[in-house]
Amino acid sequence: MTIRDIAGRGDLWGEGPSPDKAALYRLLEENCWLERAPFGREQCRWFVTDKAIEGGYGQTVDPSNLHSLKLSGGKKSFPFPVFYEDRMRDVIWTLGWDIILKTVSALKDKKARLAWLLTHHSYLPNKTLAELSGMGIATVERRRRENDG
Repeated sequence: MTIRDIAGRGDLWGEGPSPDKAALYRLLEENCWLERAPFGREQCRWFVTDKAIEGGYGQTVDPSNLHSLKLSGGKKSFPFPVFYEDRMRDVIWTLGWDIILKTVSALKDKKARLAWLLTHHSYLPNKTLAELSGMGIATVERRRRENDG
């Protein structure tokens, strides 16, 4: 399953909203399922970590030997991460998305939700933090800058 497939499958995530593709990349990276590494001259790509491959959870597919950059274009000729469908529930369980949703819903106001998210899950994209906290994206960006300063 590709990251897009995983994010689009609501049945894998249980109750509540599922993370979008950008949030899923960050969750997988934070929990050591994915890593970003240089690829080519000026690009970075996502790769499944060696431990995830050794554990039989997924692999990095490199279709470049099947496609030509000139004929197929860049989207088909570069590696991308995939996870095995029969192991996805194990991977998703480790991400703690259900715990994030449960904790956020237990907090009373938007400020408390955003403060908790920025303290414990600041790796998530601004859009995801805004959706989970109920704040606007501009507010999330401002609070993130204030916390960094």
